[in-house]
Amino acid sequence: MINFKLLPAFSLLVGNLLVDAQEIHSALQLRNSHLWRGLEVSAGLIYTGDLHLDFKNFYAGFWAGGNVDGSYKEFNNYIGYKNKHLVMELWDIYNFSPAAAYNNKEFFNYSAANTGRFWDLRSYYTISERFPLILSWNTVVFGRDRNSSNTENKYSSFVSGEYPVYKKENLEVRGRMGYGFALNNNGEKNNFFAKEAGFNEISLIVSKSFTIEGYKIPIGIWGMWNPVNNNAFLQFSVQAYSF
Repeated sequence: MINFKLLPAFSLLVGNLLVDAQEIHSALQLRNSHLWRGLEVSAGLIYTGDLHLDFKNFYAGFWAGGNVDGSYKEFNNYIGYKNKHLVMELWDIYNFSPAAAYNNKEFFNYSAANTGRFWDLRSYYTISERFPLILSWNTVVFGRDRNSSNTENKYSSFVSGEYPVYKKENLEVRGRMGYGFALNNNGEKNNFFAKEAGFNEISLIVSKSFTIEGYKIPIGIWGMWNPVNNNAFLQFSVQAYSF
C-alpha cells in the first residue's frame, strides 16, 4: 500500500537528484541472446536497455532486458562509484521470467529465504593506461544464492581478467577469462554460475562501429565458452541508440 504522505518527500528527493546530476545516459541494444558469466540467460531476439544518472564519481540507474515472446523479463537497479582505476557497483537484480523456478511475482520481497532477487557486488580495477588489464571480483551478497537447505547464502563469486588483445581505429578485440566459486559452499559443489568451481567463462569479444549517413552503429560479436558446464555460445548485438 502506498503511503501518500511520503510522496512529496520522495518527489523532492528525485527532483534534487535530477538537478544535481551532471549527465544522463541511455542506450538500447538488440541481441540474439543474453550471456552472463558463462551462462546463457536467454535466447531469441533480446532487447536490453539502460538509463543512468552521473554525479561525477557516483552514478545510479536502471537496466532492463526481455525477449520478443515474453519468456524472458528482467529489471535491475544499480548504484556505482568510479575513479581513474577503480569501479565499484551494487546491482539489485530481479528476473521475473514467467517460467522461473523461484519467486518471480513479488518484486519488493526482500526476505533472504524466499526472495526472487539477488544483490551482486561488483568491482573492476584497471592496472594502467599502458597496461589496460581489467581485474574484477564479483560476489552475490544477498538473495537467491542459497544452500540446498535454504539456511545460508553461498556468496557465489566470479573473478576475471580482461584485456584488449587488438585495437585499431573503431575495431577492438578483447579476451576475458573468469573463474566461478562459492565462498560458503558447505561441501556443495555448485555455485550460482556453474555446477562446480572452475573456469566457467572464456570469452573473445569483437566490437566495431559503422557510420551510416552520419549515424554511428556499434555492433558486437561475442564467443563464450564454459569449460565447467561443457557448453559454448555465440552472441551478435547491435546498438540501436545511445546518448
